[in-house]
Amino acid sequence: MAAHTCYGVDFSGAATAGRTIWVTSAHADAGTLRVRDCARADDFLAAHYDGPPTTDRAPTLAALVSFIRSHPDAVFGLDFPFAVPRAIATDALGATTHRAVVAAVAAHDDGDDFAATCVEWATANADGATYLRRATDREHDALSPYHFFVAHQTYHGIASVLAPLDGAARIVPFDPPAAGGPVVAETYPAGVLDARGLPRTEYKGTEQAHTQRRVRILDGLADQSSVAVPDAIRATYRDDTGGDALDSLLAALGVSGCRDAWGHEPSSLTGHIYV
Repeated sequence: MAAHTCYGVDFSGAATAGRTIWVTSAHADAGTLRVRDCARADDFLAAHYDGPPTTDRAPTLAALVSFIRSHPDAVFGLDFPFAVPRAIATDALGATTHRAVVAAVAAHDDGDDFAATCVEWATANADGATYLRRATDREHDALSPYHFFVAHQTYHGIASVLAPLDGAARIVPFDPPAAGGPVVAETYPAGVLDARGLPRTEYKGTEQAHTQRRVRILDGLADQSSVAVPDAIRATYRDDTGGDALDSLLAALGVSGCRDAWGHEPSSLTGHIYV
C-alpha cells in the first residue's frame, strides 16, 4: 500500500463554521496513521482565505475548497452526507445522476428549504415515513441526510464543497480513477469507532466521564497500532469537550486505508460511508 497524506474534516454547516469545523492532517504508511496537525478551520486554512481568516461560513467553506484543490495527491474524509436516499433523489429532486443530485440540492435557498422539499415528498409518498435513509446510513446507524439534526450540514457540504469541486477532485464512488485530483470521500466518525470496536457515544461533553471516554478511544486506537499521535495533539483531542477535534482524527482514519481502491459506481445515486 503506497504511503499517502490524509485529511479528516469534521464538517459543520454552522454560521460560524470557521470555529466549528476541525481538520486533522496525517500520513498513512504501512498500516499506521501518523498525525501531523489538528486545528480549527480558521487557523488550519488561514493561507487559503480570500482575505483575512474569519469564522464566517461562506469564506470558510471557500477556503476549504481551495485547500482541497491545492492537494491533488491527498485523500480527504469529510463528515457529511454526500447524497440523499434514492427515492428522494429521483422523485423529490428529479435527479438521475449524482451530479444532478448535487445541482438539485445546491439550487435550494438554504438547508431548511432543502429539508422541506425532502420531508414534504416523503410524508406524502413514503407510507408516512418522514426521514428516509440510504442503505449506507442504515449500515452505520447514521441519520437521514435531511434529518433536522444534519440537514444544514448536508446542504452546505453538497452545495458549498462538492459542487465547486466538480471536475477538480475525484468524489468517490461516483467519479472514475481517471478523474484525477484529490480523492474526496464521505466518512462518519461513529462508524469508524464501530469498525474498531470502540465506544461511539458519550465522549462529547464537559464531565470527567466524557474526558475519560475520549482517552479510552485514543488509547484504543494506539493499542491497535493504527494511529500515532504526538503528545501535544493528543492533548487537543482529549481536551476538546465537543469531541469535534477527535472526530476529525476519526474522519482521517476512516479514509486512510488506501489511496486508490475506492470502487467506481457511476450509476450510484446514494454513495457510501467509508470507515
